[in-house]
Amino acid sequence: MKLVKRILLILIALILVGGTAAFFYYKNKFMNAPPSTLTLSNLGQPFEFVWSGEKLNNKIEPHAAMLVPVTIPGVDRTLYMQFDTGAPSTVLSYKNVLSINEKYGDIFRMDTVDNRVRVVDASFKVGTVDVKASSVDIRGMGYTIDWADSTSVIKIGTVGSDFMEKHALIIDYKNEKITLMESVPETIEKEADFLPFSFDGRKVFLSAKLNDEPASLWFDSGSSAFELIVEEDTFLELAKPGAERESFLINSWGSKIPGHNIESNGMFNFGTTKVPLTYVTYFEWPNKLMVWTMKASNIGGDLGGMTGNKLFLGKTLVLDAPNLRYALVE
Repeated sequence: MKLVKRILLILIALILVGGTAAFFYYKNKFMNAPPSTLTLSNLGQPFEFVWSGEKLNNKIEPHAAMLVPVTIPGVDRTLYMQFDTGAPSTVLSYKNVLSINEKYGDIFRMDTVDNRVRVVDASFKVGTVDVKASSVDIRGMGYTIDWADSTSVIKIGTVGSDFMEKHALIIDYKNEKITLMESVPETIEKEADFLPFSFDGRKVFLSAKLNDEPASLWFDSGSSAFELIVEEDTFLELAKPGAERESFLINSWGSKIPGHNIESNGMFNFGTTKVPLTYVTYFEWPNKLMVWTMKASNIGGDLGGMTGNKLFLGKTLVLDAPNLRYALVE
């Protein structure tokens, strides 16, 4: 019996040690980002973005993705990239890069950097902003571009939060414009009620209040179609009494993930700006250990969940990265 107890204690200790190691591994991985390779210039001019829609249960969600125009020297067509603050680094898609090179010559030069195939010494323009990148990671296969289709919106990758790292980013949702600036303009300074945000690992965590309780929200503009993504327990807690959930599937980096929406009657306070929470969402992520680690690490303090663009439609979001503050302006 003593031997059995001893074995059980050893097993419990191993599980605790393994769980703690996994916790710190995922936390460190999540809260760290590689150094930015981008150099930006020609700031201060607003440029338009466009929305991309997606079908969820036979209904079109018009705000599924925010796309920014991209122009490349030597390419006579405007291309697009998704604007995704949930991605710590800007990336390009492999087949799209090959298609551009096949049609226009070696526009993008590829090389192996740190044992990864990357685009090196790239120059392009995101909206009005000139971008030079010593190297850009390639993530995802993408697709072969059909150049004969003159009406298609050609997406070639993702603009990540490295784009805003040293600057003030202004997203005017009402007029569908983005401005990247050296600092917050005086007109906004006078009228905005700024709150702190954290930017560890180039993840944007906004401090706010939900139902008068502190909440830290991971702002991921790539999760554009949803007001608030939470774990299942919080999903049920925030659900409107008597409401029924609606289930659906989404595509996440090539995988189909089950998701669920349910009505809510919550209220956010972003300083002096109030925003109603009309529904909440949770996803059945396949990586349960990652979900557990994010929950246990209490990233950003009072973790309320993840929010995208949907919560801020009709307003202006100001993210002042150098000063770690933000404001939501009516």
